[in-house]
Amino acid sequence: MGLMLSMGLMLSLVGQAPNTGDRLLPNPRVPAGQTIDVGLHISNIYNLSLRDKTFTADGWYWLNWPQEVQERIERGQIPIAELVEFTNQVERWDAKVEPDSKEPERTADGRYLQLFRFSVRFYDDHQNLSMFPFEQLELPINIETRPSSFSMADQAIVLRPASTGSEVLGDSVGLNGYSVTGVRIVTGVHRSSTAFGEKGDLAKQYSRVSFVVNYRTNVWSAFYTYLVPWLAVMATLLLAPSLEGDLKDVRLAIPSTALLTFVFLRESSNNALPPLDYLSYIDRLYILGFGASTVLFCLFVWGSNLLSRVRPDHEAATIARINQVDAVYQVSVAGSIVILLIAGVLQR
Repeated sequence: MGLMLSMGLMLSLVGQAPNTGDRLLPNPRVPAGQTIDVGLHISNIYNLSLRDKTFTADGWYWLNWPQEVQERIERGQIPIAELVEFTNQVERWDAKVEPDSKEPERTADGRYLQLFRFSVRFYDDHQNLSMFPFEQLELPINIETRPSSFSMADQAIVLRPASTGSEVLGDSVGLNGYSVTGVRIVTGVHRSSTAFGEKGDLAKQYSRVSFVVNYRTNVWSAFYTYLVPWLAVMATLLLAPSLEGDLKDVRLAIPSTALLTFVFLRESSNNALPPLDYLSYIDRLYILGFGASTVLFCLFVWGSNLLSRVRPDHEAATIARINQVDAVYQVSVAGSIVILLIAGVLQR
């Protein structure tokens, strides 16, 4: 029965998702005249879909640039709305990005300021569900320079964040079942896989600012929803071997019923998830449940066959032997449960 403990240990070590999100190169050092400051304020986040890896956000972003950048905009006749773009935007037909004014505002220090209102559906390229249902979500909003003349190939324009983490989040960014844990702002150069007809590797590189909103699952909500049903069935499997070995029919019915219950519970728990190429935490729990049910069924078949063939005067000794093996199974399954639960706590 050390097989169950080995399975529990193995399952506690697997299920890690691959690294997600783009890896950015460091921004080059450029003069102040080659920078644009980017600010963001998110008023709402909603329509989160783990299956589609998307979410919708409403709010404002603003751009602030010096006279040198304005001259480049005028020479290139670049529309103000096309200075930057949301690189992880989806469903562009339904998106709204509207300037707050027709022309940029000239600030007291001689710079230019343009405010935009947006309502956009975004793709979550940072998604990692290896610890589902106790996952931590990172919902990114990526803002990147758009004109080819702003690439690293030709007097690069570098984006700089103009908002602190506390300024990014509005009052309605909460999601059911999750708690907001903060905002991470990442800056750097994104290297595209194509230069869009331009020549040179630097033409593929554009400055980016990513505003990543971090969420953590509500532990108690996830525990009651996902772990309590699993624990209830596992408790049944743990207690089933306590039945005397001569109760053949009752003992054989329990593991098969538990196995079917695990199948339906796992199906319902994974309804909200996309197909994954790695094991999530809930997958590991149910694999243990499937293994424990199967081993228990094999154990009860062995015990029933053994009792059917034994002579009456050896029946008591045979039942005692079956009970000893049952106790080993109980200890192994209990140990596997503890290993997986501790692994879940440590990985959070």
